[in-house]
Amino acid sequence: MTTLLVILFALLGFGLWFWKKGLALLAEKNASKELEKILFPKGASEKEATLVSLQKITKDKYNNDLLLDYFLKIKGLQVINMYDPVNFWTRRFLMSPTKVKLNYFEQVKFYESFLNYPQSSARIISTASKEYITSESNGGFYKKQQLA
Repeated sequence: MTTLLVILFALLGFGLWFWKKGLALLAEKNASKELEKILFPKGASEKEATLVSLQKITKDKYNNDLLLDYFLKIKGLQVINMYDPVNFWTRRFLMSPTKVKLNYFEQVKFYESFLNYPQSSARIISTASKEYITSESNGGFYKKQQLA
């Protein structure tokens, strides 16, 4: 009976660890490969240049793994359309908090540097292909235009 309780508690402990930490590790491993293909289409040289610029922004406070995690999560959320079917691991990785917290000035420099980072992204709308949704009420109000 006591061995059954010990085994039960061990399985319960492993299950809780796996739910908290194990799934996050699997999500990071699987999703980072997919996001790196999307965000760094030119390969390792583009990735290294991005990491060097992030090191300059943060003044070498953080290592490359933490900065890459921050970059993949922030830019991944901007590039990946979450309303389309997204891989479970990618969704779990992008919805988890970043490992590093940049201060206000570092965040501003980050967004200034990487505002339109993936130039060939499908989410960026060119000026020639803007589609507008018009909402016109029946009561004679004005036409409101917003991007589709």
